Amino acid sequence: MHLTEDQITQYREQGYVAGPRVLDDATIGRLRGRIQDLLERRIAFPDHLLGETVESSKAQGQLPSVKVVNIFRHDEVFAGMIDNEAIGSLAHDLFEGPVRIWEDQMIYKPPFDAKAILGWHRDYTYWDHVGPPDLGTCWIALDDATIDNGCMVVVPGSHKWDYAYRREDVDANDPNWPLQPQRVPQGADLTEIPCEVKAGHCHFHDCRLLHGSYGNRTDNPRRSYIMHLMPGTTRRVSDNWNERMATVDVPVGAIVKGPQYPELAAPSNV
Repeated sequence: MHLTEDQITQYREQGYVAGPRVLDDATIGRLRGRIQDLLERRIAFPDHLLGETVESSKAQGQLPSVKVVNIFRHDEVFAGMIDNEAIGSLAHDLFEGPVRIWEDQMIYKPPFDAKAILGWHRDYTYWDHVGPPDLGTCWIALDDATIDNGCMVVVPGSHKWDYAYRREDVDANDPNWPLQPQRVPQGADLTEIPCEVKAGHCHFHDCRLLHGSYGNRTDNPRRSYIMHLMPGTTRRVSDNWNERMATVDVPVGAIVKGPQYPELAAPSNV
């Protein structure tokens, strides 16, 4: 399974691209069940990675969301996603191999929850202790992601802006903080594009692309599984600042690799 040349060009030029279906119904059901087990504490999971809420995110100075992070490092069901050949092949179309997992997370938007908002942000602002900024994300829908239930929204081309802000500057109480006119390049196109994704399908975006999502206005949950990916050239460039995303056993200057950063399945022709 591969992306077309047009899809790869869109990713390079616009910073995002919709991909094909990568999960079958059985896998979707298994991951949904495991998410419920995690949220209802039926299986052991580190407290500081589990069930983050909008309020606790703000209290920690993080972007507000409802999520569980670093799942694959603690749960065998999600660890199995590393061996998904479709995801691995598509990732190698976009990133220099070997492509490795930087972090993963699950975002859960409960029914009728207008507060389940992920404010506008660029991922690399929160990953800047590794580089260069060539990382990206494979976002996988476990329910149909629609405008009504809070699908991802992006600003196409924003990954190419001469634009940067520090995580310490962000007002976590203002989801639109990065899009305020005084912060974006003069004349920048701020058109928002919703990215609806069918359950089991994937979507890729660049780590510098501005994106976010709105609340869930429907009577069903909106669940997604997110694999943050890095090319084989990614190095640790500075000290850690976030214990949840610490570069485990990797000295400054070294390639980020090792047991905590497994390689995705590579396509057979690579």
